[in-house]
This record gives sequence, structure tokens and C-alpha cells, in this order.
Amino acid sequence: MRVDVRGVGWDVDGRTIVDEVTATVRPGTFTGLIGPNGSGKTTLLHVVAGLLAPDRGSVRVDGDDVHAMGARDRATRVALLEQHASTTLDLTVRQVVELGRIPHRGRWPGRSDEGAEQVDRALRLSRVDGLVDRRWQTLSGGERQRVQLARALAQEPQVLLLDEPTNHLDLSHQIDFLATVRDLEVTVVAALHDLDLAAAFCDDLVVLRQGRVVASGAVADVMTSGMIREVYDVSTSVRHDHDAGRLTVTWHR
Repeated sequence: MRVDVRGVGWDVDGRTIVDEVTATVRPGTFTGLIGPNGSGKTTLLHVVAGLLAPDRGSVRVDGDDVHAMGARDRATRVALLEQHASTTLDLTVRQVVELGRIPHRGRWPGRSDEGAEQVDRALRLSRVDGLVDRRWQTLSGGERQRVQLARALAQEPQVLLLDEPTNHLDLSHQIDFLATVRDLEVTVVAALHDLDLAAAFCDDLVVLRQGRVVASGAVADVMTSGMIREVYDVSTSVRHDHDAGRLTVTWHR
């Protein structure tokens, strides 16, 4: 499903956080949203998800204005995995994932097993099907992140938004998590800090600095040492590793 962001701006207390952002996310691709801290990545994701209304511009999913949709309709199309998910409720892993089915349920309660097949599939895809009876409060940060991915997948979204999804994972689980997401049959937009992981897993990139887009396009065109020097003020080498079949990013002192 295609996502079109057109001239989006968002301000708070007289300060512009997102400034005239225009970008297109191609259907079925994994697009990385990168840039330094404070560049507006999280805010932009929240606007695309419909949690924040833009002060200027629009966001459309397959031509439909995200902010004109009802909350239930929007939640069946777009799911957001927040950077820090928490709850004080005493829930099991399965109960947390079942929350993702709420947008698909009608006004009146249905069968107790309604959506069970979708929940089971989401648990398997996120590789947390062995944790279904664990309590949320007993999970590690990495386990919680995978459970939240399962909750998002249970929504059966057409667009999946991820805000720094690998923050709580060690390297092997970061790789496994992003590989899992890349294999999903949905359009993915992920805010990422690790440029090497972005180079390895993303099809396209959108680069933000101070709330504005400074580069966008295919990862091989955007991920250059010149761009990184300009945006991050870091010297790097970007090369194609033929053995691994991907770009690699190496920083220098």
C-alpha cells in the first residue's frame, strides 16, 4: 500500500518540529527513516499514524486521507510500534497481542475465540508463540518489543510503522527482528539509528535533519559517505560487500 506524505508540517509552542516534509513510500517496500536525534523522526511517524494532526500538508494511504478516517478504519490500515511500550495492567502475552484485534471487532461482542487464527499467526511470525502464558511485567525489553510487533501484526495492517524497533535488542536479535519485518507482506516505515542495519535491510531511505527532508530515494543512492558527513558530521566508508550482497557502513575516528 502506497503512502504519500505531502508538505507535512507540525509545530509545538511556536517551534517547527516537522517542516514541509514530502515523501512517497512505495507499496510493499521497507523504507528507513534516518537522521540525528531531534530531527523529527518520531513526530513524523506519529503524524503518518494519525496520532498527531499536521498543521500543514496531508498524509494519504492509497489515496485516502489518514486524518479524515475514523480511528477504527485507520487502525485496520496502519499500525504503529512505539519505541517504549508499557502497561500497568496484569496481562499475559496472548492478551497483549489480542489487543490488536480490537479494531476488527464490531460494536457487540462476538465469539470468545474471534480473531484467534490471526493472533496465533502474529505470535508465530514474531517468534513469541512460546511466551503466550508469560505475564507482560516479567518480560525483558527485547521480549516486549517482539510481543508489541505481534500485537501490531494482529491488527493486520497494510502499513506498519516502527519507531526505533531495535533499541532493546542485542545484535543477533536486531538482525532477526529486521529480517522478520522485511519478509512481511506489508509496507514498512521504520525510524532507525544504526546506519549499517538501515543499509542492509531497507529498500529506500528518507533522511531528516532539523525536521526537513535532505535526501530520499533508493538506499544505494542515498547512503553515501558524503550524505553521512553532511547530516551526522561523521567520516565513514560506504561500500558494497559482494560476499554479503549488501551495502556496509564503517565509521572512522
